[in-house]
Amino acid sequence: FYCYYPRKKPGNYHVAYPQNYRFILDQPDKCEKQKPFVVVIVPVAPENFKAHNAIRITWGSEELVRDRVVLVLFLLGSQSGNKTLQEQLQNESQQYQDLLQSSFQDSYRNLTIKTMVMMEWLSRKCQQASYAVKVDSDVLLSMNNLIKMLVNLKKLQHNYITGLVLSGNSVLRDPSNKFYVPHDVYPKSRYPPYPLGMCYIFSMDLPEKILQISMHIRPFFIEDAYLGMCLKGLGITPKKLPNMGQFVVRPPPQFNRCYYSKLIAILTESLTQLISFWMDIHSSSKPC
Repeated sequence: FYCYYPRKKPGNYHVAYPQNYRFILDQPDKCEKQKPFVVVIVPVAPENFKAHNAIRITWGSEELVRDRVVLVLFLLGSQSGNKTLQEQLQNESQQYQDLLQSSFQDSYRNLTIKTMVMMEWLSRKCQQASYAVKVDSDVLLSMNNLIKMLVNLKKLQHNYITGLVLSGNSVLRDPSNKFYVPHDVYPKSRYPPYPLGMCYIFSMDLPEKILQISMHIRPFFIEDAYLGMCLKGLGITPKKLPNMGQFVVRPPPQFNRCYYSKLIAILTESLTQLISFWMDIHSSSKPC
């Protein structure tokens, strides 16, 4: 399998070329031992220790939900030359055994690499799981509501991916825009449907298929849009959520426990907010 690493070209746009990567920190037997129903992968920056800990003490602490085993792992790239940081990560990995670190250079422009590395790890090391979830580190996840949604599907799904599905999203051609993509990289004016990167859920038959099709689709840095291109190449359309209102990008200004307790994924403004929301929702003294 080839992952992708960006190379500079005239102008500001990065074009990718194939390169193999290896795992520096790995949990190769985790899925075989735990046999999770759902494995949740959280892409994080290598230095973002606060996010690891915030998730570990909140939704990442729930290992058994509705009699289903849940596994939460953090995925990161490397910061070449930073020996102190690497030593910290080695120690953290020994303590918690929940870090996956690949040798690609971790940066915003390399999010597509990160996604493909995630797919590679899942296809090789976690076939035991029924579903996988990719979730950003600033998202408050309700494990209970997530498992409830998946169990309500009745039978195990195939070629299944869901989230906040964007359809007909325009390709931005302004070179000064953060999400600029030139015509020679993607000639069409609109992207195929894709689930928003904040949180998406997929069946475990998809990682290998996405890896295979990605060999034939020119990669670029907008990872969720690129995922949509891979899905289109496979002839797979992302499914709409049973309840679209359970994924929230812009939460209401006033916190309401009863409202939040029904959601699956909420984008938060800070780790402090993520922790306080989770603690309030799970406070036994204040039932909804």
